[in-house]
Amino acid sequence: MQNKVLIVEDETSASRLVASLCAEVGLAAVETPTGEEAKAALEGAAVAGEPFAAVVLDLVLGELDGFKVGQFMRGQPWGANTPLVVMSGVYKQANPDLMRELHPVAYFAKPFEPAQMRDALVKACNVPGVATAVEGNLSEKPAAAVFVDLLRQKVSGILTVTGDSAVRKIHFQQGQIRFAHSNVLAESAGSAQVASGVIKQASFDRAVAMSRQNKVPLREALAHSRVMSPEQLKLAVRQQTVDVSLNALPMETGTWRFEPHAQGLADSVPDARTSPVALVVDAAKRFAAPAASRKWLEARRDSHLTRSPDLERELFTVRQVWPGEGVTAFATGGRGIHEALSRVKETELPLLHWLCLSGLVQLAGRQKEQPSPAPPKHSPVELDRGTNFAPREQAARKMLVESRDRFREANHYQVLGVQPSADAETIKAAYFEAAKKFHSDSFSGMELGSARPLVEQLFTRVGEAYGILTDPEKRAEYDVYLDRKAKGLPTDVGAVLRAEEVFRRGEKLFKSGKWDEAEAAFREAVSLNGAEAEFHAYLGMAIFRKRGDAGEAAGFVERALEMDPRLKSGTLFRAQICEAQGDLEKAKSILRKAVEQDPGFDEAREELGRLRRGPPGPEKKGLLTRLLKK
Repeated sequence: MQNKVLIVEDETSASRLVASLCAEVGLAAVETPTGEEAKAALEGAAVAGEPFAAVVLDLVLGELDGFKVGQFMRGQPWGANTPLVVMSGVYKQANPDLMRELHPVAYFAKPFEPAQMRDALVKACNVPGVATAVEGNLSEKPAAAVFVDLLRQKVSGILTVTGDSAVRKIHFQQGQIRFAHSNVLAESAGSAQVASGVIKQASFDRAVAMSRQNKVPLREALAHSRVMSPEQLKLAVRQQTVDVSLNALPMETGTWRFEPHAQGLADSVPDARTSPVALVVDAAKRFAAPAASRKWLEARRDSHLTRSPDLERELFTVRQVWPGEGVTAFATGGRGIHEALSRVKETELPLLHWLCLSGLVQLAGRQKEQPSPAPPKHSPVELDRGTNFAPREQAARKMLVESRDRFREANHYQVLGVQPSADAETIKAAYFEAAKKFHSDSFSGMELGSARPLVEQLFTRVGEAYGILTDPEKRAEYDVYLDRKAKGLPTDVGAVLRAEEVFRRGEKLFKSGKWDEAEAAFREAVSLNGAEAEFHAYLGMAIFRKRGDAGEAAGFVERALEMDPRLKSGTLFRAQICEAQGDLEKAKSILRKAVEQDPGFDEAREELGRLRRGPPGPEKKGLLTRLLKK
């Protein structure tokens, strides 16, 4: 039977809010605005043998104040121990006499935080299976560890990280970061675009003023004032989410609080989803301090390293964000930190440091220091030695092992055995078939030996695939992920966005003739997203402008054209390099072919005409030269 909560409150909006919180956690609510009705309801429920699981009581009522209702309830055998939650819009602090006589489980001054009232109801009624808010200090548990814990639990809710004057709110949906915002203006959507010159400072300031005046989120003000296009705003919101989340990670002092919400509530904020693991690895890059990391690791040099199951699942993400890293490969087999300090590259020590901070790499002391040593690990062969498996059991064991090996590299579609074009009904049917195949009931009475844990692992894997493919938004994102992965493109949104910002900065430097700085910016953009052809083209041209090295420059431009043969900037740059080397015929040939392939390629047509007319006079300059001055 559903637990009931009596809400004694004469303010309709407050009563409805508490009732909605009850419904959210599976409690039935009975509302009454007067003290006399409350007494009658309490007595009636007790006589019927269905007493209320808890009472939410406003102290200030009409004809009979809440304090007297509480005294009445406490004076009855059935009400002496009923959990009581008290609230008041008049008394901001609980009166000691009230606390002593009514002994409420919680006291709230109005307006109260709904999440805190929700938690109080869950605890008062012992609601099973409903998570309550948790909080702690960053000095005891760093934000990176909190991120990974929430990912591991696949929870939905809001993580608030507070330090000094900064308050950062990070929305989680099933363990992934969906959106983040803060009270730091430099982290807001639009700030990075102002810095890179995409939007003007004055336009941004107007949107900020509109946001404050109308008390709406800045992203809404930016959209309403048309400072940014929808696509620009979408990128800006993603950038905001990444920046806010990243800047929460290195905080060493302050507090954190996570308030779980129903999964559906996440739909009320923009979807700029990104992986907590990607952000932790990105933080190791952005806030890298090899000397400080070495000092932190030296203090734990006797500890041994083990990759957590979470890291095993997220290895692809780590290697996408930090290509070529050797830390994850090293952190296996219980190797010691003292060994890592001598073998891991100095530049990769921050990565090891952050992986340890987050719990993705787990630390254990030396074996002799352990109070109760773990039992020795045995191989599957040793565990199964001496066990006689029936033919049916042997077949089941073989099937489980083969399925485990197949699932390791399988995507969600392959796990369920369906095509990427499969409709919802086909996926549902495939899931039921796979779930039945790997459900523990299918192996009831069998001796599976070392293969027994695989049953739960495979059943869980099937459930994860079904969960993604039956959610339209998640499936769409997953399809994009698979497509980018197949093409060798970066799958980390944060890296792609930062690469674009860095490239835009490089473009401005390039046009200003600051070749050194432009080359550095383009190299950084290429390192963040090497799949963008234009980044390679501009890097090649910056090198050519800086040093006149046609060989190295042409290598980057040619690579860009291999990636995208119709890249206009690459074609123009290639022609200009040929012209500078004195090979005018080749330059003309390149431009002529470009115009034939794309008659609308006006820049190539104009440049070809210039070459045909011969060297420019004192006042005439090439198209590319003029572009650089814009």
